[in-house]
Amino acid sequence: MLACAGVTGYACVLMLRRPPLKLYRSRSAQPDFLPLDQIPARQLELIVRQEDPNFYNHPGFDADGIRRAWQMNRRAGRIVCGGSTITQQLAKNLYLRFTRSYFRKAVELVIALALERRLGKDRILELYVNIIYFGNGVYGLSDAARFYFNKPARDLTLGQMVLLTILPSAPTACNPIQHPEAFRRLRDRRLPLLAEKDPPLLSPDEAADIRARGAACLDPELRAPDDFTRSYPQTVPMVNARFGPFADGRGT
Repeated sequence: MLACAGVTGYACVLMLRRPPLKLYRSRSAQPDFLPLDQIPARQLELIVRQEDPNFYNHPGFDADGIRRAWQMNRRAGRIVCGGSTITQQLAKNLYLRFTRSYFRKAVELVIALALERRLGKDRILELYVNIIYFGNGVYGLSDAARFYFNKPARDLTLGQMVLLTILPSAPTACNPIQHPEAFRRLRDRRLPLLAEKDPPLLSPDEAADIRARGAACLDPELRAPDDFTRSYPQTVPMVNARFGPFADGRGT
């Protein structure tokens, strides 16, 4: 009981100091913010399928996902999987450090439940798409589209949408500019979720066309390596640079 109270109290302190609606209004007022109605519907479908297929049906956490993650962690003897929903990922990005601990996961879950009540599904998805990390110091879909393809998000091709859908799951180790072969392997592992799960979001021809693009040409418009991308420190950011760390200590 004391541990539960400690988790809840800590989560409440974080949200009192930075209210979710205030964070949403702050981010949505910035010029690179993309409202949902300015993001291609197919892009949103791909992101939700990739990150959290049950997003519109759960209360902020997915019990089955947590159960699977617990089993994987127990077999590995350490935390290797978190089973986080989009809402939990948003909670982590807004409030918590990215180090792994069960205390942090518990705080993340409490904050996720509060975000569902205070923001609702559309604002959660909107905020998530606008703050997730895409590698090379780039946060949010708008900046990612311009950084990687030099175009607004509304003009992305299907192949480019798929690339930006998959990239946030490994924005450093599998960055397509620095590590195109690693990204190709990641892409080919993730494509079945988009192309084969019912209902498929990619037709067989679309999936085949994407798979046919090897590491040498993931996309003809993809930014080529340059002085910036060669020298950018390829380390995983421990906090979201847009909001910074607000939680501190206690394993968060």
